[in-house]
Amino acid sequence: MMKTISLFVLLTCFVCVGQSAEDLFREGNNAYNQGDYQRAITYYDSINTLGIHAPELYFNLGNAYYKQNAIGPSILNYEKSLLLDADNAQVISNLAFAQNMTLDRFSPLPESDLKKATDRLIFLTTVRGWSIVVVVCVWLTVLLFFLYVKSVRSGTKRLFFSGFVVTTLSVLFALSFVWQQKNITYNTRPAIVFAKEEAFRAEPNLRSEVLLTIHEGAKVFAQEQVEDWVKIKLTNGAMGWVPQSSIQYISFAVE
Repeated sequence: MMKTISLFVLLTCFVCVGQSAEDLFREGNNAYNQGDYQRAITYYDSINTLGIHAPELYFNLGNAYYKQNAIGPSILNYEKSLLLDADNAQVISNLAFAQNMTLDRFSPLPESDLKKATDRLIFLTTVRGWSIVVVVCVWLTVLLFFLYVKSVRSGTKRLFFSGFVVTTLSVLFALSFVWQQKNITYNTRPAIVFAKEEAFRAEPNLRSEVLLTIHEGAKVFAQEQVEDWVKIKLTNGAMGWVPQSSIQYISFAVE
């Protein structure tokens, strides 16, 4: 099932590029309804080239690819849609259908309750959000230290000193969360396997041992890149190397 693009996105399109994005989206929907899925994809991709990103757009792209049995691109676009609208039940349902068509079944590693709680705290807000917390706490730390120095009464001095310690610790924790979130975000980039099948190798060269074969649609996490090879982590924790051309990152940047 397709979605119509939201009013907000349409208004954005009007401001930025006139009616072209709206026209392209309408033409894409018409092509989809006529069963011409490749033409629909062409129209939807044209909207992407305008720099417009909307959950409805990626949802419709995922549906069009799914109709063509292109599982890798279908899953990629559903994942992109969820980046913009994480709680959309319809996208989550369609993604599950597409994932059921993949050949690989890697059992995810169990996570401790402590790690889950820590990750939730780290991603409680964005890097920008934690950076604002750092700035605010630094100012509070300076203010509280000044009040502590100027205070005469011992009870008041203890109060200001306690506040100074709390805000100092808050700065350190917030800086730690910024670093950890950036490290997780940039060093473990999620991606989808686009190759029909690909050798998962022990080292970044064609002569190295093949550990196993992975298939289109599998979700992986890029760890590092060496020339044209990417070290990836599977959902079961296994590490190996694949050609960079065999995966597509779940992001809105042009790779």
